[in-house]
Amino acid sequence: MLPAALTLILFAATAAFGQSADAPAFDVASVKVSPPGAAPGERRRRDNIQVSPGTVTMRGTSLKGAIRWAWHVSEFQVTGPDWLDSERYEIAGKAAGPATEEQLRLMMQSLLQERFKLALHRQTKELSAYVLVVGKNGPKVHETKTEGESSIDINQRQLSVSVQRAPVSQLIDLMSNVLRAPVVDMTGLTGRYDLTLNVAKYAADMAAQGKSMDSAPADPQALISMILQEELGLKLEARKMPLDLVIVDHAERSPIEN
Repeated sequence: MLPAALTLILFAATAAFGQSADAPAFDVASVKVSPPGAAPGERRRRDNIQVSPGTVTMRGTSLKGAIRWAWHVSEFQVTGPDWLDSERYEIAGKAAGPATEEQLRLMMQSLLQERFKLALHRQTKELSAYVLVVGKNGPKVHETKTEGESSIDINQRQLSVSVQRAPVSQLIDLMSNVLRAPVVDMTGLTGRYDLTLNVAKYAADMAAQGKSMDSAPADPQALISMILQEELGLKLEARKMPLDLVIVDHAERSPIEN
């Protein structure tokens, strides 16, 4: 059986919100409720969001996950009804032409407001958070040389994680889920990267230092910080900082489908 800390790590990874008349919109969009049993078990609790040039595809994704992506915030910055995190949807949008990720996020905001009758507002509050920064010797990440959607391959047997064509935002989401706290990206890294993380190596290092992995869930930051620093040249710092909270005032559980 995997130690609890490793299981967590392997399975975790606009002041106004009113929709204006000239808000950007997808050229083609689709919204449907996910069929029952489409994403059973652990996969059902994880949002599957794929972004490629000009398109966004969300499979078996919660409305909370869609809001998080569209407004570019972490899970712990979104509050609303419990069903936001339990109901699952198939959401896809395609722009009329080339579009940046930021433009796609704005288009997704418009789509969610239209189809789910979504209404929300922002509140700023000082919270305990983590900040991801570049270490003193610079980053060790390498930009991908391949085209296609991003992917994450988790090998439970070898205790390793392989990430292909992923932006830093996906790493941020993974860490936020593991640490159960917001993680803010201050690396300045804007590309897409290929990463391979050998979790087993650092678990062995901690064991050699006499640190019990059974106690690690109380402080998962130690293991994550070690991996980030050694493998990626990045550093995780705990800070108190003002963060935007997204408060959902209204949303329809049954969206306007196609």
